[in-house]
Formats: sequence, structure tokens, C-alpha cells
Amino acid sequence: MNFDYGFFFFMFVTVINIYAMILGGFVALSKYGVLSSIRVIAQLFSFDIIQNLLMCLVFIIFSSYSFEVYSAAHLESKTNLLFEYLFVALLAFLAMLMENFRAPFDLAEAEAEVITGYTVEYYGFLFFAFLFSEFLSLWNGILFFNQVFLSGASFFF
Repeated sequence: MNFDYGFFFFMFVTVINIYAMILGGFVALSKYGVLSSIRVIAQLFSFDIIQNLLMCLVFIIFSSYSFEVYSAAHLESKTNLLFEYLFVALLAFLAMLMENFRAPFDLAEAEAEVITGYTVEYYGFLFFAFLFSEFLSLWNGILFFNQVFLSGASFFF
């Protein structure tokens, strides 16, 4: 399957989690959920700007929107591009950690908000949906990093 604008599709998918945080926080019936949601949204916007600028840097390096061009560049270089673009790969990995609130950037919920964060009023399936969306966001970042810097699917074969 040739998807010429896979780059823009990935940018769209990474930004979509902000809307879940907005809705989850503002639907909550407590002021703590709303305040925590506003804090998380501000943090996500700043991290999204960094991540999207780094993705644009990857686009400038390869001069294409297609992930197939990235795979072809890996095949031509006979190695993964992690070592050729080590600084960009390091920045992209840090941006992925920031976007997904992994250590040391896990300040989406401070210690006082662990009990009263933006998911304070959710339990059962809705809480599972929030946790699963965070997992999918992390998986999406890993797939992007693998496709661009670690030679995509050919890395495993």
C-alpha cells in the first residue's frame, strides 16, 4: 500500500490525544479535574510543537512525506539511520518521551493530583479508555521512531 502522505497522517494521530484530554477534563464534575485538564493541555501543546518541528526536520532530511521513501533510504544506506542522524534521533526520542509523559517528563499529574487528576471521576471502562489511549500514543511514537530511524520493518528481518 502506497500512502504518500503518511507523514501528515502521523502528525494528525499524535495531536488527536489532546482532544481526549480536553473532553475528559471538562466533562468532569469537579474543579480539580478541569484545572488538571487545563494544565495537561498546556503541557501537551508545548510538547506537540517540539515534536512536530522535529518531524518536519525529518521531512526536510528525506524530502518526502511518504514512509516508503524512508524505507528506501534505509535500504540504500545498508544500515539504520540512527547512527547517521544521531542528534536528530536523540531529540526525536526525547520528544516522544515528553509527548507520552514518561520519566523524566512525567509531570502531567503532580503528586497532589495523583488522586485528583483529570481522570478523578472516571472508573471502570472510562478509566481503562484513558489508560489505553496513553498506551496507544506510546505505541504510535515507537512505530514512528522505528520507521524513520531504525529501518522500519526491515530492521526485524
